[in-house]
Amino acid sequence: MKQALLQAVGRWVARHRHAWLVRRAAGLSRHILDWQANLDYELDSNGEALVLRRLAPFEPRVIVDAGANVGDWSLAAHACCAQAQLHAFEISPPTFETLRSRLAGRARVQLHNLGLSDAPGEVTLHHYDQAPALTTVTDYPHPYASQALRARVVRGDDFLEQLGVSHVDLLKIDVEGMEDKVLRGFERLLRERAVDLVQFEYGRVNIISHFLLSDFHALFQSYGYRVGKLYPDGVEWRAYTLADEDFRGPNYLACREDRSDLLQALSCARGA
Repeated sequence: MKQALLQAVGRWVARHRHAWLVRRAAGLSRHILDWQANLDYELDSNGEALVLRRLAPFEPRVIVDAGANVGDWSLAAHACCAQAQLHAFEISPPTFETLRSRLAGRARVQLHNLGLSDAPGEVTLHHYDQAPALTTVTDYPHPYASQALRARVVRGDDFLEQLGVSHVDLLKIDVEGMEDKVLRGFERLLRERAVDLVQFEYGRVNIISHFLLSDFHALFQSYGYRVGKLYPDGVEWRAYTLADEDFRGPNYLACREDRSDLLQALSCARGA
């Protein structure tokens, strides 16, 4: 009886899909699904700051911010993890100038006007003056005017080796569709499990990059990492299911399977 009623309601909604009430209800439902999925890009409320606070007692020594933008996350990491050397990478020259003005002069911070990828070279960026955080190498249909810029990229493994860095406590990646290339550029460090934690974004841009959440899971599992989704109260570590491929995102974490201490410390079950 219940199933039949739901089917009848569903058919009614489909036939009246353009009605004001149905459209309003559908809009509210989408918002609820977004809220449930933690579609929140504010680090103080979406769990990103919580990760840094929970990581701080482990006294991380090296943190890498790939896609630092204007430096909000880098500043939070610098303030929270007092022992860590921070390497902040920002590929867009105009955005890098803002980043430098905000973080220059801090002894534990090194700023790099470079992008990270799977091979050294140059790429063409779509830079958005109105919204620099959206700067991307993809053809994402943002509603803002953009300018094309050429920028240099390097492999993470090679560049960090030149800096004398052999271990990364936290690698944060926010590169608007270049995530898979950045991760492949850290192939050696990941294979050696010389990166303890990776925070990465997933969303609609992955439709364009053709690197799905299932691909993230497969890649990290091949290196011996567990993947979980970030919420305001911590990380839900979970195996991939097709239902997770919702393109809502935004933030996920991967942690070495052998670091049970980190897995437990960052877990939702621990509480905020």
